Amino acid sequence: MRERKYKIDDNRLVRRADGVPVPDDEPLFIMRAQDKYALSIIIAYHAICTNLEHKSDINKSMQDFRDFRDKHPERIKEPD
Repeated sequence: MRERKYKIDDNRLVRRADGVPVPDDEPLFIMRAQDKYALSIIIAYHAICTNLEHKSDINKSMQDFRDFRDKHPERIKEPD
């Protein structure tokens, strides 16, 4: 399995492959596992993704979110 694509470095989100930070002016959309809609969004994204290598990475995220949901059902909630 490959490492996740991004990491936090010096309080910046950076791409692991080359250390390039996400620009401050680039919008981000982050899903947390506690969000009851997050897994559905990841599944939908997986369905439309055509890059097979990226789809494999998305599979890992889907499993992580499922595992979190199954282990911590009391933490799953409507987003606020």
